[in-house]
Amino acid sequence: MPDRLPRVLTLVAFLVGVGVITGAAMVPTAPFDTMATSIRIAKNVDRTSAHPGDTVTYTVTVTNTGTTAIDGAAISDDLSDVVDDATFNSASADRGTTSYSSPTLQWQGDLPSGAKATISYSVRVADPPTGDDHLDNRITSTTAGNNCPSGNTDAACAASTPVSST
Repeated sequence: MPDRLPRVLTLVAFLVGVGVITGAAMVPTAPFDTMATSIRIAKNVDRTSAHPGDTVTYTVTVTNTGTTAIDGAAISDDLSDVVDDATFNSASADRGTTSYSSPTLQWQGDLPSGAKATISYSVRVADPPTGDDHLDNRITSTTAGNNCPSGNTDAACAASTPVSST
């Protein structure tokens, strides 16, 4: 029985990486890293509801949870269903750069392993009210290994704030 444990561990190690089993040892055929590129994106909004004239602030955190640096990580935030009810104010980031071309906010930056970028932006709700009375938006990213690819349903990638005129 004691002889069996190392072989089981070797088999598990082989299944996780790319390699060839020779005897009781695994010999990698190529370097591998199971989490080389991985980013976690999360969006928060400072209000659960808004009124005409209110400023609503969004904070997006992009964290490199992988083991290698990411050059040119990027997110895109479609504000189409926000700017029908509000006016875009400004955006800033503590790392990388932001740009806004209506209706899309974009961020791009380099993230060393374990690093994070915080992007903040705000809008002012129209007074008198316009639009559909909802500030709805969803982030997407084309950076490999992210949780917000196009068509995602991850709640961390979206925000929805109702606008009330009362």
